[in-house]
Amino acid sequence: MAPLDRPIRIGTDCSGMETPVMALRALKVEYEHMFSCDIEKSVKEQILANFPPKVWFDDLMARDNDSRSTPSVDLYVAGFPCQSFSAAGLGLGFNDKRGEVFFGCASYIEAKRPRVFVLENVKAILTNDGGDTFKTVMSTLKQIGSGAYHVSHKVLDTQDHGVPQSRKRVYFVGIRKNTVPAGFQGFEWPEELPRVSIEPFLNRRRKVPTMKDLPKKGGVTARSGAKEVLQQLKREGKDPLNKTYIIDIDASARYRNFMRDRCPCMTKSRAAGYWISSRARRMSLEEMLRCQGMEPGCFKQVVSDRAIGAQIGNAMSQNILERLFLKLLPLAGLVPASQALKDRFKSRAMMLPRSKVEEPKTGKRALEKAPKDKVTKKVGLKRRRV
Repeated sequence: MAPLDRPIRIGTDCSGMETPVMALRALKVEYEHMFSCDIEKSVKEQILANFPPKVWFDDLMARDNDSRSTPSVDLYVAGFPCQSFSAAGLGLGFNDKRGEVFFGCASYIEAKRPRVFVLENVKAILTNDGGDTFKTVMSTLKQIGSGAYHVSHKVLDTQDHGVPQSRKRVYFVGIRKNTVPAGFQGFEWPEELPRVSIEPFLNRRRKVPTMKDLPKKGGVTARSGAKEVLQQLKREGKDPLNKTYIIDIDASARYRNFMRDRCPCMTKSRAAGYWISSRARRMSLEEMLRCQGMEPGCFKQVVSDRAIGAQIGNAMSQNILERLFLKLLPLAGLVPASQALKDRFKSRAMMLPRSKVEEPKTGKRALEKAPKDKVTKKVGLKRRRV
C-alpha cells in the first residue's frame, strides 16, 4: 500500500495523558488528532486543555463504532484498564466490568480497521485465569477482519529503553497485512538499551539530608516507612543519604519496596510520589514525568497536583511508544521512507551514566553500588512540598 500523502490520523481510547500524541509530537510527525476517550473528568479537562481532539467520547463502551460519527484513523492506541488483570488486584479478568473494555477496543479495530494498533496492559494479563485471558486477547485480535492483521506481543520494561523506571508492560501490536511490504517477516521490536542512572532525571538536591529528615505529610505510614528503610539500609552498610534510593513510603511494611538508582513502577495510587532518600523529599511532578519518558513543560497543568500524579502513574511510558512508533510507522506506510525518525532515547542512553541494578525487592532488600551522583537543571512544573 502506498505511503500516506497526508498527516497521520490518530485516535486513542482510555486516553489518559495522551502519551501517544506526545510521542508523535516528539518524533516531529504530522498528525490529525481524530478522537480521545476517557471516563475520568480530570483526564478530560487536561486533554481538552492541551491536546484537543476533533471528537471526544466519554465512554467507549457506549459508543457505536459502526457509526459514521465515530472517526476512522490510521493509528489506534489504547491502554485498556489493568485493574482486572493486575497482581495487585483481585484478578477477576473478563469477569470484571473493567476487563470487558478490551472487547470495546477490539470492536473499534474491527469496525474501522486502522493500519496500526497498539494496546497496552500489565504483565499479569499473560497469566491471568491460568493464561486463558491472554489466549482470548490474542485470538480476538487475530480474528479481526478474518485475519486482517499481523498480531504480536512482547513485554517491554521502561528501564530497558532509556528511562530509569522499573515498569514491565505487555504491548500488543497489530499491523494490517495489506500495508506491509512484500517479504514481511514479522514485526521487529525495539532493541534494549543500557540501563541509565536516575540522577540526571532528578532535580538538584539543596542539602545533604540527615536521618531525621522524614516526610511531613502522609501520616504514620509514610514517616515510619521512610525511617525503617533508611535504618535498614544504614545497618547494611549502605549510604542512603548520599546515594539515591527511591522508596515507596506509602505502602505497608509487607508490600513496601525500594530501589537503588532507579524508580519502582509508578502507579495511580502513588500520586503523591515516591520518597528520594538522597533528597529527603518526595519526587516532584517533573521528576515523575521524566521517569515516564515525558518532558516537563510539554503541557499546561489545569487540574490538581494529585490528579496529575495519578495520571502519570496510570500512563503509558512515552519512551516505549516513541520507540515502537519508530518501527511501526514506516513499516505501515504512515510516514515516507525518506523521513528519518530520530531515536532520541537511544542517543541519550549512550551519553548518560549507566546503572547496574537488580529486580525490585519487596519489604526488605535493596540493591547495589551505583554511579556517582549527577544533577540536572530544574525545569517545568513547580516542586511540591513534602
